[in-house]
Amino acid sequence: MTTRKPKLNIDCLIFASNEVLIDVDHSYRAVVGPAVQTYLEQAVGLPPSSEPLISLAEVTLLQKKGRFTDYWDLTTALVMYFVEMLPPVPVPTFPSRFHIPGLMAYLQMAGGNLRISIDKLREQRDIPRLAAEVEAVGGGLDGAHKILPQENRHMLVSSGEITKTNVLARIFQELYLGADLFEQTYNQPAFVVRSDGYYRAETLAIEPEVLAALGRHMPLGVVSDRPRQEVERSLQAQQIDAYFQTIVALEDIEQAKAKPVPDAWPLLEATRCLVASPGHCAYVGANVGDIQAAKAASDTIRFTAIGCAIGTPDKKELRQAFEDHKADIILGHPNNLKELILG
Repeated sequence: MTTRKPKLNIDCLIFASNEVLIDVDHSYRAVVGPAVQTYLEQAVGLPPSSEPLISLAEVTLLQKKGRFTDYWDLTTALVMYFVEMLPPVPVPTFPSRFHIPGLMAYLQMAGGNLRISIDKLREQRDIPRLAAEVEAVGGGLDGAHKILPQENRHMLVSSGEITKTNVLARIFQELYLGADLFEQTYNQPAFVVRSDGYYRAETLAIEPEVLAALGRHMPLGVVSDRPRQEVERSLQAQQIDAYFQTIVALEDIEQAKAKPVPDAWPLLEATRCLVASPGHCAYVGANVGDIQAAKAASDTIRFTAIGCAIGTPDKKELRQAFEDHKADIILGHPNNLKELILG
């Protein structure tokens, strides 16, 4: 590392992987809508529709305004929203031995007599209202739980292991990874998807030259709530993995019995791995939850919270949200980090 003093004098720089490093408009974010619709059609048993239930713009709106940082949580909130639009569904008697095909069959049995279609749900949806109501009670999946009633909640099967009981995450992962990579990753054949995965559409959000310049002055780290294998694969596919000295991923969070962003733990853990005695660090993310995490981490170590207004068509509203949550710095694009930090 060179000895020239950076313009922003920090000991390490930590990145949110999604949106700041990797453009996920056509991967993680694009999976959300199809995952929700596939769950309703193939798990709940609603008649399929050739038209999408929700648009990518609506997914982005709920994510940004509703303060979601986890795409599984975002998908879960939308399924909760739509199953509670359904007429009351009797609670199914689930099989004693849980497995994905059996759970889906029992869900379909419970929802088999519903007289409602995807097209009707599309007519009834009001995603802007949902986003505003979730935001008003604090955002994220916790916010969705607070504002949505408990009707038909048993029709949401979204907990446990992907290979055994988590029907919704199973559908999401099959769509994201595609049939072949899903089987390689989880040692099980894909049950729902027979196509290529959305992960193939990922692209870089930041120029490698920016990471190289920053890395000459300080150690760099990555924080994600995704499985480590996925984060590493994305960084390797975009040929930027060599710039990072540490990755804090889903497995680390679970092993520590900690919470993901917006909790401070992932940032503090990344910092611990990067610097022996840090005095001042920075974290850059593209969601309000990232700012909240950096502010929470500042109770332990001095953290500069950098918000990047990327990944949304309404950059003005996202900038305002960053300001409302007292982001220290707001950037229009992650490539601006080089000038910000190094001058």
